[in-house]
Amino acid sequence: MRSIFIGILCAVLLCVVTYFNDMVMKGTFLVGNYLPVAVFGSLILFLLMVNPLLRRLSHRLALSARELAVIIALVLFACYLPGRGLLHFFSTAIMLPQHHLRTQPSWQTEPAALEYKDVLDWPRVDTRLAGVEGDPTLAALRASMAMVVVASQSDGEPVEDARRALLGRINGAIESSVFGLESGVADGLTLTRHVRELLARDRIALSDSDRQTINRGVVDAILSDAVVPHRLGPVARAPARMLVDVSLDTTRVLDGFVTGLAQGEEKISYADVPWRAWIRPLLFWMPLILTVCAMVVGLGLVLHRQWATHEHLPYPTMEFARLLLPDDDSGWSPVMRSRLFWMGTLVVLAIHMNNYACVWWPDNLIPIKTRLELVPLLKLFPVLERGGAWDMFRPTIFFTAVGFAYFLATDVSLSLGLAPYLYCLIVGVLAGYGVSVGGGMLQPTLQSSLYAGSYFGMFVVLLYTGRHYYLSALRRGIGLRARDAIESSAIWGVRLFLLMVVLFVFQLKLVGVDWQLSILYTFGMLVIFTVISRLLAEAGVFFVHAYFYPCAMIWALMGARAAGPNQLLVLAMISGLLLIDPREAMMPFAMSGIYLVDRVKLRIGKTTAWGLVTLVIGFMVAVPVIIHLQYERGAILSSDGWSADAIPRFPYDVNVQMTRRLEAQGSLDQALASSGWGRFTDMDVDEPFLIGFACMFGMVLLFSVLRYRFAKWPIHPLIFLLLGTWQSKQLAFSFLLGYFIKSAVTRHGGAGLYRKLKPLMIGLIAGEMLAAVLPVIIGALYYLIQGNPPESFRVMPT
Repeated sequence: MRSIFIGILCAVLLCVVTYFNDMVMKGTFLVGNYLPVAVFGSLILFLLMVNPLLRRLSHRLALSARELAVIIALVLFACYLPGRGLLHFFSTAIMLPQHHLRTQPSWQTEPAALEYKDVLDWPRVDTRLAGVEGDPTLAALRASMAMVVVASQSDGEPVEDARRALLGRINGAIESSVFGLESGVADGLTLTRHVRELLARDRIALSDSDRQTINRGVVDAILSDAVVPHRLGPVARAPARMLVDVSLDTTRVLDGFVTGLAQGEEKISYADVPWRAWIRPLLFWMPLILTVCAMVVGLGLVLHRQWATHEHLPYPTMEFARLLLPDDDSGWSPVMRSRLFWMGTLVVLAIHMNNYACVWWPDNLIPIKTRLELVPLLKLFPVLERGGAWDMFRPTIFFTAVGFAYFLATDVSLSLGLAPYLYCLIVGVLAGYGVSVGGGMLQPTLQSSLYAGSYFGMFVVLLYTGRHYYLSALRRGIGLRARDAIESSAIWGVRLFLLMVVLFVFQLKLVGVDWQLSILYTFGMLVIFTVISRLLAEAGVFFVHAYFYPCAMIWALMGARAAGPNQLLVLAMISGLLLIDPREAMMPFAMSGIYLVDRVKLRIGKTTAWGLVTLVIGFMVAVPVIIHLQYERGAILSSDGWSADAIPRFPYDVNVQMTRRLEAQGSLDQALASSGWGRFTDMDVDEPFLIGFACMFGMVLLFSVLRYRFAKWPIHPLIFLLLGTWQSKQLAFSFLLGYFIKSAVTRHGGAGLYRKLKPLMIGLIAGEMLAAVLPVIIGALYYLIQGNPPESFRVMPT
């Protein structure tokens, strides 16, 4: 129990301090990727300074390898939360769209008044307004129209003038009355979701624009099919429960969040935060996020035994941690007793600490460059230049990647290094023919089709490889017999996974997503999480991005008219929180922790249960702490451009483009009306996307077959998963360097020298972890003493 308590405490501490370190002090991200420096750097410091002291005082006080493994696993479960995975932008994503609405003309809702061109069928308008005597809705509308004074008309006026006069009375009723709020008026009408949400608010909180929107919604319901429905902006069409309610006090809730409530250097209390406005979105988002976390943890329990035992995946990041854990006799791990380990550690640590000192005293010290300027060489490769290979010719040497590459299979490390060069070569060739690969967030492009095809291809390969085990686990999970022995943790993993899938689909139904699209979206999301987990487990790719999104795939393969802009808006909003930056996703962290606990021969089921408890506690603590900090300092100042400007705008900018295109095509009303299975009869596939998807899907399958068929096949199919992502470009040179070092060692020194140099390579990784965490500690001390953020210094890629 000691290890569980310490693990939960460390996880909560990480959730509380990460945002401040990353966004305020601008230090190396404490998590940042799947090799979080807060975990591994702190582990090394603990093993060097704290555990030996505890052991000297009493052997019982020192933490054993098993206890440390449990602590690491529990903290890893919480690593998804505090950084780029979620909480860097969680609060800004559900608040700042209301702020950007003020400055984005394309997001605005059209005026509530009807224009002459909006009327599609004047005879039907007359018929509907005549209506049935005693209809309370029509009675209220007629009474409001009767109160409108319009210019007098002479007898025998033209038909058009009469129609304009009628339109004037309707618009007068919409703009100057509150007939839509009268008792019984809206009963039984088919109103839009936004109008229903406005009717559910307190009348005091309704602005004049809100009242006019309600009135127009009632008019649209009365005159359905006779007038063009009111065109709402994307923020207005977003489900109310997904955004913070700023209607009661815009100044305090929204402006206070943007600029801060504190005056000068004063602090604010937690009671000063307008929590009432946050209750509604938090009650939706927090259960949704925890549902997804539990879902992927259940899936991870199912995949674990197949990957770790049957396929013998190396899990390089966790093997690094395991090799550092102390033995029971000396209190030190064998690798930490090696001189080569300390040689590698101290050299890398010296380089980075010298460069950190140069940040503070630039006039007195000379930095040791870890970034190479090879851009002039790019002129020798015009195809690569057209393909955008600039970043690869300014490579930064990350010793962590060099160290991991040494332990990987040669086809894996070579593929990791070549991936972005291959991508730029392909893009450069296509550019020569005038074909642009393009890019964009949350929308279908040729670029995203390539990554989608490769990820789905790899997912199929993984399913095929473990088909017998997965089928047996599924059968046992639903209570059927199976031919293979399945451990209890996998059985309960199946049950947890299936239960959470059903719950997630239900939660999406609450915000208006058809269950058919919810299932498609869930499948796409699981493909991304599973394949990223595989990249980490098999290749140690600790910094990765998928570069495609399930909502964009649905858009591409069904078409905007079939999928519908409202459905895609909700799915884009969910992607903007769950998938926008999967460099820190829940499933890879959870599977890493499960693997480490399994390696030290502890029960993975129990640790997983405590890991989920840790996740919930960390989430419940971190969210109010971060929101309070943002209200105190202002979200704009205490965030970065990605969190405060980009992510809150992506779903809505993309949706505006979609709706404008549909309106220009005359298909918007049809797209808004489509639902259920009817969507699949209106499908309009994006052919370039489908071609790109099919090509990459086929290439992954082909290279997988070749790799299994030929033992010396040099390229791993994961090369197509990474291609030209920014993350791949950052690490490619270092992986190639590690590949060449390993090749040279094995060629000239054989297996003996290769084994002998392993501690040196582990030392390179340990040195960079220490060099990343020490400036964080120094910066925190500086801030406590001086009250100002320290000089920014980052070791790992951001």
